[in-house]
Amino acid sequence: MDHPIGNVASIARVDEFARIMAALDTTALPSLLVTFLRNTVDFEHAPIFGYPPGRRPVFLFDGFSDSQKHSLIAPYLQGTYLVDPFFKACQDSLEPGLYRMRDLAPDEFYAQVGAHPGYVSPCVSDEPGYLAEEIGFFARNAHGAYIVVSLMRPHDASPFSEYELDRLREIEPLVQTAMARHWQGLGGNPAKPAAPGCLSDYVEHTLETFGERALTKREQEVAQMILRGHSSESLALQLGISVATAKIHRRNLYAKLGVSSQSELFALFLDVLSGAPVSDPA
Repeated sequence: MDHPIGNVASIARVDEFARIMAALDTTALPSLLVTFLRNTVDFEHAPIFGYPPGRRPVFLFDGFSDSQKHSLIAPYLQGTYLVDPFFKACQDSLEPGLYRMRDLAPDEFYAQVGAHPGYVSPCVSDEPGYLAEEIGFFARNAHGAYIVVSLMRPHDASPFSEYELDRLREIEPLVQTAMARHWQGLGGNPAKPAAPGCLSDYVEHTLETFGERALTKREQEVAQMILRGHSSESLALQLGISVATAKIHRRNLYAKLGVSSQSELFALFLDVLSGAPVSDPA
């Protein structure tokens, strides 16, 4: 008679489920969870970030295959997360689930912001202009904090196939439950003072006030959207203006800030964020 399960692989998956549930609230959980995901589909990196409401991201688990990647996380935590589509999705109260970054990113994110060598997202690389295929499991705990595990492939690998995404969707409830339960305290105690060195208020203020001495309010709004990777067409749609008007705003703010491209605008923003001296435009 056949075994009731009838499949050694299925039995192994059940065993993995059991180990994950037994590891909740222990330091072993993140590593076990990533191993479980790696046994489902192939990927290179799988860091886990937390996004508490109103605070900067928290690096929860170093799932990078190269130890050098860890040191490159600092710029992300210090401010470039502001242009990360995953961060923006959490701000917008995205429904928990499995998403491709390219489905959440503005239309020119990969071609413009993502290609800039100064950009550091959870998809980190020391190669200028490198941004791998990335998908994320989004979980949300009772405090409204998101926990996101990002599965990444190198730029020369094939994107995740629909078959692979279907395999991940099958285990999505387990992954979400495990992450929300394990990091159930993330985002709690909102009245508690922020930890020393927390830069959330600073970076938000920097983005909101970027270019205020040279730009009009509308141009500032356009600049913020450009920094997030929106094209002129996307700007027009979001702001309810014509594409021609969006291009005029874009051209004018570039001239006022002394830059000629989205990449240069982003570099200028990073200089302002890091406190580097920036000359006033002529």
